[in-house]
Amino acid sequence: MRWLNRHKFLPFLAWLPQQTRASVGRDALVGLSGAILALPQSIAYALIAGLPPEYGLYAAIVPVLIACLWGSSWHLICGPTAAISIVLYASVSPLAVPASQDYIMLILLLTFIAGVFQLLLGMMRFGALVNFVSHSVVLGFTLGAAVVIALGQMPNLLGIDLPSQTTALKSLSAVLEHRGEVDLPSLTLGLLTLALGIGLKLLVPR
Repeated sequence: MRWLNRHKFLPFLAWLPQQTRASVGRDALVGLSGAILALPQSIAYALIAGLPPEYGLYAAIVPVLIACLWGSSWHLICGPTAAISIVLYASVSPLAVPASQDYIMLILLLTFIAGVFQLLLGMMRFGALVNFVSHSVVLGFTLGAAVVIALGQMPNLLGIDLPSQTTALKSLSAVLEHRGEVDLPSLTLGLLTLALGIGLKLLVPR
């Protein structure tokens, strides 16, 4: 019984002894590839959430370590997402100036509360409730988050230095008001990067 309990609370003890030198090498290569992709992505997520860039790196490292050791799946990817970033920004930005110390403290407090709720829901086996969320709801939320993120990043694409806005519509309005201040090199670089990403996806599919 003690052995079962130990594996229940420390699940990595079950699979860690099964690792070989070859499997560790393959996992290290996959981890390095994922880290190369996660580095710029996590910084972008931090900026979307209104946080300093280094907090994106923290969010990309700590949850992954916890998930790989205590998670229930070998293949589940854990880390920050664009949807979570925009929800954090929308929830906390009306209460404090983005990137300020008060803002960071509120983000950390909200993250802690969300973690406690996730732990309680997991202990009570409420994960099955996700099955009752329809595909239409998930699709609508995803598309809405994409639009909000795109509008919120327009100042960065155009190279316009604007104060953070609480809503996507206010951000769009501010961009239109300062449309004469567009930085052409920033816009050119952003459009080339966007075209390159779309082109690679079409020409080199997974």
